[in-house]
Amino acid sequence: MMPRHVNPTSADRPATAPYNFVPLPERIFDVADGIEVDGKQIKPWEMHDCFVAGTFSGHIDLTIETLTPLFVRGAVRKKRDGSWDDRDSRRRPEPYMTPDGRPAIPGSSLRGMVRTLVEILSFSKMQPISDAKPFFRTVADDRIGRTYRSRMTVDGQKPRGGILHLDGSGASIQPREVRRVQRDALTSIQFDPRDPNYTPPWPPQHGRCWVRVMDASDVSDIRLQDQQPVGTGWRAATLVLTGNAPRKKREFVFLDPEGDGATPVRIPDSLLARFHDDDQITSWQERAFPRDRPQRAGRAAAGRLRQGEPVFFVLSEAEKSEDNPDGLVFFGRAGMFRFPYDRTPRDLVPASLRESPLDLAEAMFGKVSGGEAIKGRVHFSDAVATSGGPPWCEAVLVPHILSAPKPTTFQHYITQDGTKGRDQLTTYIDRDHTTIRGHKLYWHRDDGSGLAQIKEAQNHDGLLRDLWSANPGDTQHTIIQPVKKGVTLAGKIRFENLTPIELGALLHALDLPDGCAHRLGMGKPLGLGSIRIGARLQLFDSFARYRSWHAAGLQASDGNDFCDAFEKAILGHAQQHGEATLDGQEGLQKLARLDALFRLLEWEGRPKNPSTAYMELARFRDRPVLPTPHAIAGAGEPPWPVDPPRPGGGGRGSGAVMRRPDGDRSRSTSAHDMNVPPRPAPSAPAAPKSIQKGQTRPGTLKRSGTAWVAVFDGDAREAEVINSQKIDPSCVDGTNAEFYITEQSKRTGIKCRFERTTKG
Repeated sequence: MMPRHVNPTSADRPATAPYNFVPLPERIFDVADGIEVDGKQIKPWEMHDCFVAGTFSGHIDLTIETLTPLFVRGAVRKKRDGSWDDRDSRRRPEPYMTPDGRPAIPGSSLRGMVRTLVEILSFSKMQPISDAKPFFRTVADDRIGRTYRSRMTVDGQKPRGGILHLDGSGASIQPREVRRVQRDALTSIQFDPRDPNYTPPWPPQHGRCWVRVMDASDVSDIRLQDQQPVGTGWRAATLVLTGNAPRKKREFVFLDPEGDGATPVRIPDSLLARFHDDDQITSWQERAFPRDRPQRAGRAAAGRLRQGEPVFFVLSEAEKSEDNPDGLVFFGRAGMFRFPYDRTPRDLVPASLRESPLDLAEAMFGKVSGGEAIKGRVHFSDAVATSGGPPWCEAVLVPHILSAPKPTTFQHYITQDGTKGRDQLTTYIDRDHTTIRGHKLYWHRDDGSGLAQIKEAQNHDGLLRDLWSANPGDTQHTIIQPVKKGVTLAGKIRFENLTPIELGALLHALDLPDGCAHRLGMGKPLGLGSIRIGARLQLFDSFARYRSWHAAGLQASDGNDFCDAFEKAILGHAQQHGEATLDGQEGLQKLARLDALFRLLEWEGRPKNPSTAYMELARFRDRPVLPTPHAIAGAGEPPWPVDPPRPGGGGRGSGAVMRRPDGDRSRSTSAHDMNVPPRPAPSAPAAPKSIQKGQTRPGTLKRSGTAWVAVFDGDAREAEVINSQKIDPSCVDGTNAEFYITEQSKRTGIKCRFERTTKG
């Protein structure tokens, strides 16, 4: 059983958002051993050179109607003079169109939409899922704030400072002594403590200065100049200005080394790359560290690091490894920089739901994983407008600003117990008993106001003129020209050698229940991209075609038999693995998680806009919890198995940073892992507790031939370590470690998973 989301009960705790989530399944519908057809297990994904008996080929004619304006941005095109259009993409409003000027939907967009629905309907793996740890920074007096502060003071040490060195051999930080300087002493710099968007000026940011050191923390005097001032006691330094904070009084200086300086700290390539990821470089960093400061073309792009840049960093002995020999935890541009969580979104998917060898969506649409590749058997053409124009499009407009998804909004993106307060919210901290919410989809939104709900409300015409100009001043907005509501487009899906179950999955993804509609393209949070799809199935009869020189060999089919075969397979799988079901429903809607999908796709009975709107920024401070699709739709909550999410007891949040062996993605992710009890606090010596499945307990490592076993106090048996490859080669017999008990019985003995080494 995995954690299931619990809706908030207090009137001030529910959040609103234009999106919601289809919950994860209990078990993946795996087809690695083949799909049964006529009593035989076949693998048509391995047979592309022939027509496979018992499978079907043909095509599906699509008729697509736009229920709201639709926008898929057009490809970069050549201009009449033969040069390529070099405008920034946000200043190219044209939709995707054919050469003769008709709007179209790319086949790749249709494929992505349909594959997502097949993944959900067929209980396939959710993918891709980010394998990057989200960042956080908070000083709030709650569990998350306490966790952050514990990260920034490893072994009682505050973050250190240093100068970044970038060269062909890698990156490193040359440590420097860090001192504080009062803002009042920097009389030539204008500070505005009331402006949260304040960015330090260039110069003097990162400029040379001279200081007199007063004590272990502060300087008594400072001169912003290159030449050493007259007098004694001066030391050369670099001025480091950081952003604003309430009641901020001091800035930083990094002292030049006296002598050779400290040994450089090596930066692993993975951490350097993570620093430059889009979710780490904020818009504030892009403004504060422009490409041409402190010198022209000093950075590859705005916000990126440069040679010689001052940075703050944290080290930990527990983080040392072959790839990270100096134990660098992370680094940033401020004394309280944004810090990576313990776990990634992928870590919050139970192992059984991400390690299935082959699911139905992969078998149909193809996959590439490591050295394995499977060719897809479903192919999409562009859908081209056939009626409803010209004119086909709305006028060019400036929509409301939309930002990228933010999984750091953990009260929305991962399962929570909404009946608890904000201090009991789960997040990406080790040992929190939680999962990601599931597939993210957007509600249909149409309040009848037309383009008014899409257009930027403030100074729209001024923004439009600015963005059309050669050198716009606005850097946040975009311009679009959506396809009108009421346009009809036609497309085609071709398929080869699909089994009845696979063809049924494809048809179910196209032919939604009455009242539902699909979503496609950009601007879905604003109400763009609602479409209705009609599908007509044509099956290819190879015998009829090749017996005649002129017959197409195509035969129309209603597809009911294929849909029934898929329903039977999925309902049987769901029943076998304990999926929640709904009384009074038929077919796939009987399954609670698929009923959640259809609630999200409901067009005719869609929730009113206020309940699916983005919240004002101020509301996020209280971290309200996003209810389930059933709750938003005003339906009764299904009878999910009860296992509420809950914060862990201990782990990294309670003290020093602890290292997880590189590449070990199994920790705290399986259904058992996410129920790890907190480590008991030290107490008076007592008889050891008996070993039980689900425990995390201390033990010692012992060599047994070429493998490792674990030995526990109070039990004479040796426990098999199921992930011996994760144990550092430097470990020796008798090394103290922590293990998670995965099996324990008189018949099978003890099996455990190595978690980490511990001090004796």
